[in-house]
Amino acid sequence: MDAEEFLARYAKGETDFQSVNLAGMSLVGADLIGIDLRGASLQGVHLQFCHFGRANLSGALLNGARLEGCNFTQAVLNESYFRDAQCHGCVFDRASLQSADLALAVFRDCNLLGSDLRQANLSHILLTGSCLRGANFRKENYQEAANLVGADLRQVDLQGTNLAGANLARANLQGANLKEANLNGVSLPQANLESANLQGAILTRALLYEANLTGSNLRQSRLTQADLRGAILNHADLSQAILSEARLDEAQAQGVTLRDAVLNRADLRRADLTGADLQAARLIDAYLARTILKGANLRQANLMRADLSSAVLLEACLEEALMPDGSVFI
Repeated sequence: MDAEEFLARYAKGETDFQSVNLAGMSLVGADLIGIDLRGASLQGVHLQFCHFGRANLSGALLNGARLEGCNFTQAVLNESYFRDAQCHGCVFDRASLQSADLALAVFRDCNLLGSDLRQANLSHILLTGSCLRGANFRKENYQEAANLVGADLRQVDLQGTNLAGANLARANLQGANLKEANLNGVSLPQANLESANLQGAILTRALLYEANLTGSNLRQSRLTQADLRGAILNHADLSQAILSEARLDEAQAQGVTLRDAVLNRADLRRADLTGADLQAARLIDAYLARTILKGANLRQANLMRADLSSAVLLEACLEEALMPDGSVFI
């Protein structure tokens, strides 16, 4: 069947095209609302600016397809294959992409508001400039975590998104909006989060070792038991953040802001906090062995039972701080 016959049959009201082979065809600008293309072969097809609203493309092969500007609003694309597909400027508003293979696909400037991406393979996907507010990456008890290893998520809007347990190792989230996102137990080792907005984000038990968080906004974020070993936090803002029992050993945190932050029982051994602002921070039972606090502001900080025996406190301000022995520094 060629493109002309396919479009003619659809125009006459036929919608069931399950398992049809349209590979390599050009269907630019076609109106295919409500069509059933389950299991269809659309590999390498040119579908720019097509309308697939409420269509069913479950299990469809779209590898290498040209889909720029397509509209997939409320479409069902479960277990479909988008590997290497070009989806610049597409609309996937409330679309279902459960278990879809989106590895290496280009989803630049796409609208994925409220889309269902549970168990989707998003490794090395390019999502620069896309909006994923309300997207569902949630890991169910029987499901694997979302795979976003090495994904390009620069400037992506993920505000309020549930990414609990997701694997974002080495992902590029530079400038991304993750405000109030659920990142509980997320894996972000060696990820780039420079200048990202993580205000109010839940990062409990998150793996952030060797991650780049330079200049990021982590105000009021929750990082209890987070692993930040060797992370770069230079000039990041962690005001009022909760970092109880977090691991920050050997972290680079020059000029970091930790005002009113909670660092009780945190491990800060060999971390570089030169020029850090820790005013009124709580560091009860914190481990500060060989921690560099040169020029740091520790005014009114609570250092009760903290290990400061080998910390570098040259030029640090300890005015009114509660010292490890319970005395107030004057």
